[in-house]
Amino acid sequence: MRKTANAIPSPSGLIWKGLFEAALLQGNTLTLSQRIQDAQDAIMDEVEDSFQTASQRDRQSFISALNSLHELRKICDAGRPGEKVGIRNLGDAA
Repeated sequence: MRKTANAIPSPSGLIWKGLFEAALLQGNTLTLSQRIQDAQDAIMDEVEDSFQTASQRDRQSFISALNSLHELRKICDAGRPGEKVGIRNLGDAA
């Protein structure tokens, strides 16, 4: 089934996007790692569920989100435990 421009996102699509945003907005590295993992798991679940039906746009969204989480993970791993992740740190990912 092909999605139209006005299609309502699937519940699982809303789940991974919500978890992705939560990871991006998390400033405490003590919980950031788990948020990143939760978002990555949800994205991979969505990829598996929509393997045959995902549009090119959806596939690109998955790839972009996973790449962003990968960069965020590198920043998280480079920081000290409990350190706040700030805008200055995020600039290193670009």
